[in-house]
Amino acid sequence: MATWIVGGAVVLLVGAVLWRMIRNRRAGKGGCGGSCDHCSGCH
Repeated sequence: MATWIVGGAVVLLVGAVLWRMIRNRRAGKGGCGGSCDHCSGCH
C-alpha cells in the first residue's frame, strides 16, 4: 500500500511541475528569465 501512496505522490509532483512549465511557456516566460546577456543558450 505504501508503494501506491509514494507512487501517487511522485506522479502528482511531476504533473504539477509539467503544468507549471506549460503555463509559464504559454505566458511567454522563458527558462532563463529573459536576461540574454548572461545566457549562452539564447539566440
